Amino acid sequence: MHPFQAMADPVRRRLVELLASGEHTAGQLAEVIGHEYRLSRTAVSKHLGLLRSAGFVAVRADLSWRFYRLREDGLLGLECEIALLRDRWNQRTGWDVGLGDGPDPPSQPRRRGPGRLLRSGRRGRQTVIPRANDPEHDMYGPL
Repeated sequence: MHPFQAMADPVRRRLVELLASGEHTAGQLAEVIGHEYRLSRTAVSKHLGLLRSAGFVAVRADLSWRFYRLREDGLLGLECEIALLRDRWNQRTGWDVGLGDGPDPPSQPRRRGPGRLLRSGRRGRQTVIPRANDPEHDMYGPL
C-alpha cells in the first residue's frame, strides 16, 4: 500500500498520532478511536491491520493482548515520498516563473487535426426542425 493511501483516512492518521506517543494495546486504541469516531473495535482493528500492512505499525503479542507501536520505517517511507514530490516540484518544466503560483497557461491552442484549430460550440446545433413525431410525414416526405 502506498504511504499516502495509508495516511489518507483520518482514523488512520489519528491512530498514527496516538502511537507516536508510545506503545498501546489494541483495546486502548479502540477505546479512544471508538469514542472519537464512533467506530467499533472491529473497525479499529481493520485500520490497524492496514497500517501494519503498509509498514507503519508493528505488533507485539503478550498473552492475550496485542501491543502496537509505530515503526520508524513507515515514517521514513512517507518522508521519501514527500522528498520525491519535492524534487519533482523543484524540477518542473513548462512553468512561467513570472506567473508565480498561478495556473500554467496553455502553450499552444488545441488542434483538431493536422493544421485545423478546434472550434467549440459548433456541434449539436439543429438547423432543421425534426418531424419524426408527425404521423403525416416520414423521412421521405408526405405519405
